[in-house]
Parts: sequence; structure tokens; C-alpha cells
Amino acid sequence: MFNPNKLQKLYSMTSEDTLAKWTMHPDCGEVMQQAFYDQHKLAITSGIKPPLTAPLRDLLYEISELAQHDPLADVMPLSGLHFTFFAITMPVYQRADIADTDPYLLAIFARQVKNQTVTINNLRLVALPNQLLIAGTPDVKSYEAKEAFVRQLLDSPWRDKLRERHGDIPLPPPFWHSTILRYQADFLPARFREYFMAHQADNYGKVSSAVRLAFTNYNWTEMYDC
Repeated sequence: MFNPNKLQKLYSMTSEDTLAKWTMHPDCGEVMQQAFYDQHKLAITSGIKPPLTAPLRDLLYEISELAQHDPLADVMPLSGLHFTFFAITMPVYQRADIADTDPYLLAIFARQVKNQTVTINNLRLVALPNQLLIAGTPDVKSYEAKEAFVRQLLDSPWRDKLRERHGDIPLPPPFWHSTILRYQADFLPARFREYFMAHQADNYGKVSSAVRLAFTNYNWTEMYDC
């Protein structure tokens, strides 16, 4: 059963664990030699691209200001802001693959999710060692729709694609979020840590929009609806 308080507690515990790691590692550690994701290919995913609210616009602007002239900082562009519903594959597709979307996947999406409006409330910052997320609590109908969608996918030929994308973790993943900053090293530098600590208690409101199934690049600045 969906428990909003439990999800918010998970966000808090995740950030607390990150703060402990930052304390143990005051510098950035090693620079990553590979990007988080292939930046030139597309993934099949689902999510929402809601209207950009003033609090989120200000947040992205401030993070961008902190990231200026740092080639290791990858900030979510305003045009790419999205919230993942459920990521289905890794970015392994070319643009030429878009016309060949599996009808079985389209049918599952149409049956379980299409026309579902997702609302995510009580948005807050969540810290990972080298990333910042904005995450919140979905409404009950959205939660139930995702559970049903993922159950159908796991009971289909798409199961292997899901495991390639997510590994062996229980599905669906619990977070309802957007990654607003990725840092190409083990840990965030001090200025981003300080920003998080100054704003971790802020409430960034809510977002709401219809779920879309699409081919997207890693940050949704390129998107092709299925």
C-alpha cells in the first residue's frame, strides 16, 4: 500500500547517507572517465514534462550559476525538465529506430497509463554523492498506475530490457524525481554541497502533467513521442 510518509522518509535517509559520505570525502574524488549515459543515443522511457513553475525555474537557474565554467557539471536545461514515471531501457537506440516501436509495448502503455495525469507534490532536493535530484510524492492514482504498468512489463518480453536498465533492484524504483545535476566525479564539490544544505528543507511545490511514452536522450532535451 502506498505510504507518502514512508517515501518522504526514504528521501531524507538518502540525503543523510550522502551527507555522511561527503563528510568522509571532503574533495571530489576521482573524475569519471565515462559519462553517466550515452549522450548520443535514445532510450525508451515514460514520464512527464510539466509546465516550468517559478520555484523550479529559479532552482535550475541557481544551480546553473554555480556550475558556470565547470566542465564536470551537467545541469538540467530548462527545456529538458521532466519527471520520470518509469524508465524502460538504456539509451541504445538510434533515431532510425523510432518508427519501429513495439506494438506490444504501445498496447501495455495504452491499457495501463495513457491519458493518466501525474501529480507530484511536496517537491524537495535529494542529494546523492555526485548528483542532486528534485523529488516528491505522487498522487495515489499515479502510484497505482505505475505499479500496474511495471507488473505488465515484467510479465512480458520486455522483462530483459528492464533488467538491463535497472539491474536486480525491486521494480518499480521508489523515487519520483528529476536529476537536475550530474557531476562527473565521485562527489559533488563544496559549492553544490553548501547549496543543498542551505535548501534541503525548502518545498518547491508540485508539478502535474500527462504521462508520455517516448524515445528521449538522457536529459529529455530531445524527445520523440511513441
